[in-house]
Amino acid sequence: MSNLTVYWDQEVVGTISRHPQGKISFEYASQWIVTKGKPISLSLPCGQKRFPPGLSTAFFENLFPESETRTILAFNHRFDKKDTFSFLEHFGGDCAGALSIVPEGDNSHCEPGRYSCIDADLKVALDMIKADPDKHKLFPEMANARLSIAGAQDKLPVYFEDDSFFLPENSGSPTTHIIKPASLYFPDIQRNESFCMELAHHIGLPVPKSQLYNFEGHELFLVERFDRQRTGDAVIRVHQEDFCQAMGLPFNRKYQETGGPGFAECRELAEEHLYADITRVKERLTAVMAFNFLIGNNDAHGKNFSVIHGNIIKLAPFYDLVSTQVYPGLDRKLAMAIGKTYRHDRVNEASFTQFSRDVKMRPEKVYEIIEGSARAVREKYEHVLSAHEKQYGESKIYANIHEVIKKNHAHLQELINDLDNRVDEEESYRPIM
Repeated sequence: MSNLTVYWDQEVVGTISRHPQGKISFEYASQWIVTKGKPISLSLPCGQKRFPPGLSTAFFENLFPESETRTILAFNHRFDKKDTFSFLEHFGGDCAGALSIVPEGDNSHCEPGRYSCIDADLKVALDMIKADPDKHKLFPEMANARLSIAGAQDKLPVYFEDDSFFLPENSGSPTTHIIKPASLYFPDIQRNESFCMELAHHIGLPVPKSQLYNFEGHELFLVERFDRQRTGDAVIRVHQEDFCQAMGLPFNRKYQETGGPGFAECRELAEEHLYADITRVKERLTAVMAFNFLIGNNDAHGKNFSVIHGNIIKLAPFYDLVSTQVYPGLDRKLAMAIGKTYRHDRVNEASFTQFSRDVKMRPEKVYEIIEGSARAVREKYEHVLSAHEKQYGESKIYANIHEVIKKNHAHLQELINDLDNRVDEEESYRPIM
């Protein structure tokens, strides 16, 4: 295979060519530059026709699953896991955002609405995962899945309708949802994520619709894709990219400590490209930082923030909100430093003061947002937990999340009280002029 064609909806946006050592090179189509002029990434501006392998590979490789799933998929299809071109050739038909990547000359993209029901195969795959999670992963078990989804967690993009699951038969048929199965290693992670996403919604953070869904005795986390829109019977892809893609960073640099973005870099990206709504963007980044602190989500890295490409570029809804602190075996370090610390238990007033500098907001405004988030979580989390337990049944995960939030809220409230007391003291000692 010499080249791959990149589509945005039904139009050719460019071409991918193979480069030595598993890398690729992307080039915009001349017609696209003239008629559309829209970039597929903020790191790949439309105007320069051909991009070097490092930058090209970084963007497209960020579309792939990570860890074991990628290794298994490459092994099953007989190519090296570092061969970016071959991965796109096999699994580029339906990706995050509006792009579809197909072999040159493949015209199936022009035939939308073709899906195959996978209910029977999905049950078999979930049964096998439950019986032997070391041997089986959801995505690789679905042999006809010619699509890709980023991330380390086991998941599968699907078309969901009338309580049945489908896979696309071609690249012209977008998926609508993502399913995540239960995990033996992270007990009730599907309930964990469902609760955290619902709590985020209740306190006013923008998140996609999601639910716990019982399928043939298996409890799944089912979330609507925010990069898809239904228009009548049609499903339209909406273009988006995560912050690592937008900054031209490879997927293995998603953590700030290993060269990935921190809040200062996120703010810089927003100031350059989301300037039409920059105040709200910075306020939402502050609010979600506080929310992640409260629920104990230490894994909010650069790939867990995205932008949507439309008439203007805007911040995407928040996703992958999970309390990682309930699992003792996971890394305790923060994916993005708050101020200068990666230690959750060492976050203090100086941390938030430095954070305010990183996002270029007044410290008083940052504390106002943090205090508002803390108050909203305190008022809502027990109600949401109770409703979850009533709807889905008892689980130890609810008690564990309750303890994490209670502890983190007490830590945050202590910082807020200390600050309020100090401000009151300064006011009381202010000289009368």
